[in-house]
Amino acid sequence: MNAVEIIEPGRYDYNLTVKFPSVYIPEHTAPEFRNDDAYETTRTRYTSGQFDLAEHAGRNVIRDHFVRQVRDDLLGADVEVTEFTLTRVDTTGDAR
Repeated sequence: MNAVEIIEPGRYDYNLTVKFPSVYIPEHTAPEFRNDDAYETTRTRYTSGQFDLAEHAGRNVIRDHFVRQVRDDLLGADVEVTEFTLTRVDTTGDAR
């Protein structure tokens, strides 16, 4: 894939998968043991949807837009993008 790929205007489906560091506390852990039982792990977040692109834009610009939304939901956590796909959809809703 070209790093400067330009996406044409139109309707698109997107899928984004990111991994991020997290602290896991096992369910039903008594409050006094939460710090002792907690451990660092990596979690995965998936997001997808559809959007209309009104003008040409770089693929990385579009990806970064959706990554920022996920980071905002995660209170600014550092994320690693593991998948980002765009699929153009025609006006009948069928993928092309």
